[in-house]
Amino acid sequence: MLLSLLVFWLMFDAWSSPAQADWRPQTGEPWPAPEAPISHHERTLESSTGRTVRAHLALFDSRRYRLAVLDLGAELAPASAWPEHMRAAGLLAAVNGGFFHADGQPLGLVIAEGTRLNRFETAKLLSGVLYGDARGIHLERRVRFQLRTGIDALVQSGPYLVEHGRAVRGLSTNDVSRRTFIATDWRRHWVLGATRDGLTLAELAEALSTPGALAPWAVERALNLDGGTSTGFLFDPGAGQAPIQVRARRPVRTLVGVRAR
Repeated sequence: MLLSLLVFWLMFDAWSSPAQADWRPQTGEPWPAPEAPISHHERTLESSTGRTVRAHLALFDSRRYRLAVLDLGAELAPASAWPEHMRAAGLLAAVNGGFFHADGQPLGLVIAEGTRLNRFETAKLLSGVLYGDARGIHLERRVRFQLRTGIDALVQSGPYLVEHGRAVRGLSTNDVSRRTFIATDWRRHWVLGATRDGLTLAELAEALSTPGALAPWAVERALNLDGGTSTGFLFDPGAGQAPIQVRARRPVRTLVGVRAR
């Protein structure tokens, strides 16, 4: 995604006013137990404005699983190659990662399997930093982040969607696209998710901050990853079963996933 388009998109967001919507789950499948191992969950939501959104979710506990970022190379890798990369890296679930330029260069800092790519950037879009180290998984505002040794997985992305349990104000209410995100209760529970249907950033933030809508626990903070045609999801159910996949419609530069500790 070109930086110039992202800058225009952010300027347009500032002129938009958020539309409020109530989100109701339409599927009756029960949530897994909080102490369950990593699990896949498919969710269908309907808003009070009439929008229906299907989402694929990978729920996991950061005490048992670590964050991983895979660099698929500047030539970019199509969704058909994701399962091979995922298996080779020992990932149990993955989504597409952060933003990138048309030439494949990442937008913002990326640390993939301990290797640093690009540089830390202060573009308004990149309001959050998702990273992992030996202590666990962390999600922070860019202004609070300090780069240090021991970080082996990191992506800059944005915008922030939920903070302190509330939807962030001022998010776009105009661009309806498929979305990729990560969210946490900021204790130890996390969810990697991707939607099969389009919704605005404001709607996604509202859904994430609605109790029981996209997580079985209250979301304390959440971050948007690259969405639109880059949106993709992959989950390995194990036991010789075929992966559960939402195919990205374009090649991507990075994957964000989890592996067992």
